[in-house]
Amino acid sequence: DDTEPKVPLTGEQEESLLSFMQSDSVYQKYRDEVIILLGTGLRISELCGLTETDLDFENRVINVDHQLLRSAETGYYIEKPKTQSGIRQIPMSEKVYEALGRVLENRKGAKQITIDGYSNFLFLNRDGCPKTNVNYATMF
Repeated sequence: DDTEPKVPLTGEQEESLLSFMQSDSVYQKYRDEVIILLGTGLRISELCGLTETDLDFENRVINVDHQLLRSAETGYYIEKPKTQSGIRQIPMSEKVYEALGRVLENRKGAKQITIDGYSNFLFLNRDGCPKTNVNYATMF
């Protein structure tokens, strides 16, 4: 196996990335998404699948039990985790809590799209449709 091992960012590298994003006019709009990814360890398809009902602000947890995918043949679809350990609650750090609050505030008035019974997706593209991994792959 020639796959190089994944190495997480150090705290200093995370802060440097977020600082850059805060000051950059192109990447500033993605900062909250990166804060959430770094602070939770969510897979990109799990982030894309997050809906308002997955967020428990009172207990400060994110309930993860599905992911959003898209294929050329079938379009958008929801997939459940392959194993029971994929279903979990992720605690919200203060930074993640604040970032999710901003995300909800910024998506007020968004059009409602239902995919396999799920709606109120948090992360939408400029057309108002839920983002998928492809959106993020081309972002950076």
